[in-house]
Amino acid sequence: MPLLNLRDVAAATSLRPGVLYRSAQPHALTSEDTRLVTGLRLIADLRGDDERRPGDWAAVLGGAVRHATLGAGSTSSPAQLATLPADLDLGDLYAGLLRHRAAWFAGVIAEIADGLPALVHCAAGKDRTGMVVALILDLLDVDHEAIVRDYALTAPALPDILLMLGLSGADGPAAVPGALLDAPESAMRTFLATLDELGGAETFLLTNGLTADRIERLRAALLP
Repeated sequence: MPLLNLRDVAAATSLRPGVLYRSAQPHALTSEDTRLVTGLRLIADLRGDDERRPGDWAAVLGGAVRHATLGAGSTSSPAQLATLPADLDLGDLYAGLLRHRAAWFAGVIAEIADGLPALVHCAAGKDRTGMVVALILDLLDVDHEAIVRDYALTAPALPDILLMLGLSGADGPAAVPGALLDAPESAMRTFLATLDELGGAETFLLTNGLTADRIERLRAALLP
């Protein structure tokens, strides 16, 4: 199966192409999918330990590509999702994660800065991936409307993603808040508004452990 929700972050922005990619988690990849990692140095996996399957990247990892599993501070396992309120507001969830998982975000972005060209993914490639990518884009002074557009590009892929994650069908969505089954622009707008309240990505990330040299590394690699 092709890697779902795969795209170059440059597609919705004016950044340099071929440097930063995002996607959903791997699923039934074969050795024929080695083209997915051509030119990459890092695959940054944002899933929690309870979400990963042993060897789910094994068919395509090779050469100098490093698989960094970075999900210790965040998870969206079925058990975790079932604990969330049914009337969950996705923007509020994003804002809460930004405030309470600040060091995790800074650590993830440090790994990405050290590993470009990189692919970043979580389960759907929407929530954790969307927030990490949004932080990087804000750090690079990308217009907020472009950040929202990049986030919303996940929406057309969601039916296939939900099917792959087992969240589609009679028994799937009932245990998951409906907000998690969509990629509304309003959620990313709330995230970005909260980020502004915290001083913007550069201030936020420097305060929480990202170093200035890594910020410069991101800018040198991604800005045209």
